[in-house]
Amino acid sequence: MLLYILLVSFVIVALGLAWFLTARDYGPKEPIGALWLAAGFGLLGGVAAALLESKIIPRDALLPGSAHSQLLYAVLGVGVIEELCKFLPLAIFLYPKRFFNEHTDGVIYFALAGLGFGLPENLLYTLQFGAQTGVGRVLLTPFFHAAITGVVGYWLAKQKLAGKRPLTIAPILVAAMLAHSFYDYGMSAGVALYSVVSVAMALLLSIGLFYVFVRATELDQDQGLSIVGHNAFCRTCGKPNPEHHLYCTYCGNNA
Repeated sequence: MLLYILLVSFVIVALGLAWFLTARDYGPKEPIGALWLAAGFGLLGGVAAALLESKIIPRDALLPGSAHSQLLYAVLGVGVIEELCKFLPLAIFLYPKRFFNEHTDGVIYFALAGLGFGLPENLLYTLQFGAQTGVGRVLLTPFFHAAITGVVGYWLAKQKLAGKRPLTIAPILVAAMLAHSFYDYGMSAGVALYSVVSVAMALLLSIGLFYVFVRATELDQDQGLSIVGHNAFCRTCGKPNPEHHLYCTYCGNNA
């Protein structure tokens, strides 16, 4: 029974984060298809990462009792592969799009990709390793992939709006790869202190996601990219609704 509760909890937590981010996007309405596509990119990224890891990383390198140097090499490979698979395809698709035009867009789209990547992983780990693993992940790291990718996405949007080339995001992406790798190392090395540091890192990243989203909202407001407030834009047609009418003056639907 607990196992089923945990599986449902992962889905609820993921949907809750997606709702929170999209409901607090006070700029023009994002294309619903693009939002679903972002999550789909994350899901496909998870499949691609699993295939690449199975081909490149020795299986015994991640088993308990493996040499720490071997484990470090393996988790560095995992961090690089997973962050590239989550971030790069969506970035290539999304960066030139006209609707990718707010700081909050970077957080929203890439956090959704992280959810698409992380939700199946959480479900599979819980099914494979049992309820104890599921409890730990749902309490401590439910937003790990969404957070680490959403923060990088924020910087990508920021670079675009500043008129800089997308390659300037490279140091931030490398930092995300290293953070991911050292989180995995701490959780796999079998040293209690390392595990505590990894959990603390995951919690700080989750907090950082919300902090960055708030900061992105402030930057959009400061630069006139959004109107913060209830019914600021119609959620049906996307037209501005500066008077905050209950019904849109353009399409007549509930704003």
